[in-house]
Amino acid sequence: MNPGPMQPSPWVLAGEPTSLGDPTGLITLVDGQTFCLSGRSGDFSTSPTHGVFFADMRVLSQARLLVGGVPVEPLTVSLAEASGATFVGRSVAASQMEPRLLVIRRRQLGSVWHEQVELRNTGAAPVSTVVELEVAADFADVFAIKAGRPSSEGEHSLEVKETSMLFSWRLGDVHRQAELTVDGPPVQVSARGFVWNVNLERRGVCVIHLDLTVALGNAWIERRHHHPTLRNAANRSQGWLSSAPRLRTADRGLSAAFDRSISDIGALRLHDPSGHRRPVIAAGAPWYMTLFGRDALISAYMALPIDPTLAIGVLEALAELQGRDVDLMSEEEPGRIMHETRYLGVEAPTLTGGSTYYGSADATPLFVMLLGELSRWGLDDDALRDLLPYADRALAWMQDYGDRDGDGYIEYLKTSERGLSNQGWKDSADGIRYRDGRIAEAPLALCEVQAYAYGAYRARAAIGVRLGEPEVVARCGQLADELKARFNRDFWLPDLGWYAVALGPDKEPVDSLTSNIGHCLWSGIVTDERATLVAERLMSPEMWNGWGIRTLASDERAYDPMSYHCGTVWPHDGALCAVGLKSYGFEKEALTIAKGLFAASEAWNGRLPELFCGLDRADVETPIPFPTSCSPQAWAAATPFLLLRIMLGLEPDDEKGLRVDPIPGAIEDDLLLVGVRLVDRRFNVRIDDGAATVRELDLDGAAPRADQSTVAMLSPVSSQAEIDGVPRQPPTRRWPWSAARRTLARRRRS
Repeated sequence: MNPGPMQPSPWVLAGEPTSLGDPTGLITLVDGQTFCLSGRSGDFSTSPTHGVFFADMRVLSQARLLVGGVPVEPLTVSLAEASGATFVGRSVAASQMEPRLLVIRRRQLGSVWHEQVELRNTGAAPVSTVVELEVAADFADVFAIKAGRPSSEGEHSLEVKETSMLFSWRLGDVHRQAELTVDGPPVQVSARGFVWNVNLERRGVCVIHLDLTVALGNAWIERRHHHPTLRNAANRSQGWLSSAPRLRTADRGLSAAFDRSISDIGALRLHDPSGHRRPVIAAGAPWYMTLFGRDALISAYMALPIDPTLAIGVLEALAELQGRDVDLMSEEEPGRIMHETRYLGVEAPTLTGGSTYYGSADATPLFVMLLGELSRWGLDDDALRDLLPYADRALAWMQDYGDRDGDGYIEYLKTSERGLSNQGWKDSADGIRYRDGRIAEAPLALCEVQAYAYGAYRARAAIGVRLGEPEVVARCGQLADELKARFNRDFWLPDLGWYAVALGPDKEPVDSLTSNIGHCLWSGIVTDERATLVAERLMSPEMWNGWGIRTLASDERAYDPMSYHCGTVWPHDGALCAVGLKSYGFEKEALTIAKGLFAASEAWNGRLPELFCGLDRADVETPIPFPTSCSPQAWAAATPFLLLRIMLGLEPDDEKGLRVDPIPGAIEDDLLLVGVRLVDRRFNVRIDDGAATVRELDLDGAAPRADQSTVAMLSPVSSQAEIDGVPRQPPTRRWPWSAARRTLARRRRS
């Protein structure tokens, strides 16, 4: 796995990435393996992170448009979807004092990149001007850019053609090519770029088309753009957008967040070029446009009501990549679910090709948890049995390799110099701290990883019940019970009233107050008598900033509201805490988190970023953007789906397919959610004056099934419901193994 001294590192580096600059001035577009970063003018030139990226490499580092020798002045940017944008600007024509040219750049990502540049003479007199496009390609590795050190290693060459520029790069056995082709008026091409002499009559229009194509080795990526219009582009996102659920509500904030998330999740999907595998999801733009185990599993869980087949694709891809051997460099171990895969060095863009790194302590139990949850969302027995051997291998890894010292806990300690020092979701080198500010050193047993292990055992037991495996049910149930008792003995800090974030090398508690304990609620490993204290800590002023839950309490010595993992707010983190809070009966607290995060999304026109600063809402009017935050990012984009599920109480039902049980006060306006998904079933959910109705649709989604409608009528003030006239109690938890453990009415805060 070692790429050698001349090759870029095949894996992500731990820690915070380089700054992306002013978040308000950054335009990010995404379509599968392709993404681009630009300024508001549309140029790639003003930031070291700008450019067009494909398969973990920047294939176009500069595209600077000059009209009359000067840059275009930006006026507005329209982002209709995650993969396309329209940039509108103006330019002063030669010898004119007033702006006479309107410049419209319609950009669309597809196989790689297409842009239509339109120049309009808005004045009454003819205009003659020179249009230039300065172009460069550096083929920089995306993670070198992430670390703030873009590499210029390798052999670069340029071939100037009649209407195109062909850039080539080679480093060892790795070969990349990028060709930018223009179509429009006569053009002059040089090593610097393209030049057009444009003459426009009164109200005249000139249109120039730009097409970028990329080759991995000698294999050119299929072109999907067709002139003369962008509307003819065969963009896979259109099929996603047309089939995805739709939300209709007067709540503009909720609607904007939902619609943006639908677009972003669709754009972040990675497709197998052969068409043999289901899509998976990339972790986020710009730094993580590849398959990450943990990120994909959590994002797929959050998106289950939107598209459960995404979870199937994620599980299938991760199963294909599941560890088989012991490799100290890649940290591969039998049964282990990988951390990430890279495309660098492969000659074809595949989902499962390239370098794979396995340094994750939590992806393996999360794999089993997702399979257990997916079984509730309509996965058929045959598909379940196909994936079950991989889940069992994952459970074996948890005991044989994850538990390094035989104490019953999953620990991590990197075996590769290039590996991650921290292998939970807070994976920066300084992400785990003691109360006194010291950085915790591995080996570490994280609290949430043990919680996921508990969830994995319970998930496997539930699958065993479904498939008639009494021995599996008994064994996994016992392992879960033993882990829960052991965890509550060793991780609980009675003097502080919360769980340690980790156990250190000598099994001493790492005692800081963190959001990780909310994940323990999510899995159900917290005892009933301690759940109240955990809820109080999560919602305390030290943790709750008014929009979300801080990763580290504000009274901790290491707290910094602008620290990547020690004081910021991560939306997905808060959403998982909210699920856990609701499952223990803390509906008011869960709703507070949901409404806070939806309010935060309004600062970014409905798009929740990967993270934002932890400054208190009482001190700042709007949430403060974090300069290195990915946006769109998969689990942040999926967060609104999980929040809506919490608010509506959406859960699969063995008999009726889907049930709804909204938190009182969660939905203040009428709402219609069209096309909620199980694997092979669709439903409409309507909230009207506090009454909730669920109706199943035909498989094509065109009309309700008259013979299989499901209706749940809820009063605005009661959590009791009737289904087709039969009274029922609301579910106590969203996981199948604990439905009878407690009642949600056990405790409600006033």
